[in-house]
Amino acid sequence: MMGPGLSYDDTPPFSAPIRFFLTAPLFGVAAGLTLIFGGEILVSRWTPGALAITHLFAAGFMLQVMLGALLQVMPVVAGASMPAPLRIAGITHLAMALGAAGLAFGLGAGAPGVLLGGAVLLVGGLFVFLSAAALGLSRGARTGNNTRTPRDLRMAFAGLVVTAVLGFSLVLVLTRGVALPVPLPTVVNLHAGWGWMGWAAVLLAAASWVVVPMFQITAAYPQRFTTLWAPAVTATLVLWTLAEYLAIDAARFIAILALGLLGAGYAGTTLYLQAHSRRSKPDTPFLAFREAMYSALAGVLVLAISLWSDADCWPILAGVLILHGGFGGTITAMLYKIVPFLAWLHLTQAGLKAPNMKKLLPDTPIRRQLRVRTTSLATLCVAVFVPVLAPLAGVVLAVEFGWLFANLLRVVRARRDAAKNAGPRPGSHASA
Repeated sequence: MMGPGLSYDDTPPFSAPIRFFLTAPLFGVAAGLTLIFGGEILVSRWTPGALAITHLFAAGFMLQVMLGALLQVMPVVAGASMPAPLRIAGITHLAMALGAAGLAFGLGAGAPGVLLGGAVLLVGGLFVFLSAAALGLSRGARTGNNTRTPRDLRMAFAGLVVTAVLGFSLVLVLTRGVALPVPLPTVVNLHAGWGWMGWAAVLLAAASWVVVPMFQITAAYPQRFTTLWAPAVTATLVLWTLAEYLAIDAARFIAILALGLLGAGYAGTTLYLQAHSRRSKPDTPFLAFREAMYSALAGVLVLAISLWSDADCWPILAGVLILHGGFGGTITAMLYKIVPFLAWLHLTQAGLKAPNMKKLLPDTPIRRQLRVRTTSLATLCVAVFVPVLAPLAGVVLAVEFGWLFANLLRVVRARRDAAKNAGPRPGSHASA
């Protein structure tokens, strides 16, 4: 269970990350409700409803899970413990939850005051979290063979800062009429690109270097690949930003194409490792992770098509495949591994006899929820071309994330019950 080169001595209390994990699916439910009642949302990426759903998913679901995971991952793989993790978690969680809700509502309802307030809360929450993370990383030591993970975490944080700066600039344009040196759609594209690749993808990769071999019983990612991938992504994003600012169309096209190939390279390498896994029978989260990689590859292909076509459907479809299919799929699969593992770990560290992780969360409810998730992804893809199906897609999306919330809550309750009923482990003198 314990991966090589990992340190679990400084893990934060269970309540620190779990609050993020439990809140995150509620934003997915809100995205589904927005689709149900928001009218013709999927006809363009620029509709208020589409902008609201995008940020419910990216700033709500994805960011909540990622920050919660970082609270746990940083001490384990980077030896970087945040100061006062419970306090940092409490402040950050409240600011990020209210900020994401305000940002999405402000975009969807056209409420400038709420939009600006949500953006301020998000930026403030990120400042608190990143300050604590930077302090932890500055004190942390490299552990075991995972020396690239701390470096890639720093790059991911840099990508998050750029994403936040671009996003806040856009909010100031919409709420205060601030002028920008480049066209608004260009800043939107850069905001999305830095958020998808510079922050989310680099963070996902940094976690994957450890999590995929550990939980999916695969070989390690090739050393040269892990050494070069994140720096290549960050450098390409910088070149793309410069190309947009200087209006160099050829460089812009090459940079976007290179980012797509880098994303496809990560997905393809992961699929190759999974195909050679030492697991005799892949479990359900393993299959869900694989489905997410295929969805990400499809999203990259659709994104390439959108470079040659002016049709509104292609950017929306790419967003569905990459955000919901790729990032959403990998995050869901990781949650189904990480949350039961954390429950087991904290019970064990408390000196209690912990149930098997399969008892904390059996495979059957996971499998059923992931079937709904696959249906949700397919329905959303169809609704891009048949907008009248958007409410149906919203219903399935709300069920998907509501079920995910119920499954995660089941682990929390099972851990609580185990803590009440389990006696100490043989030979243990620790108290709960």
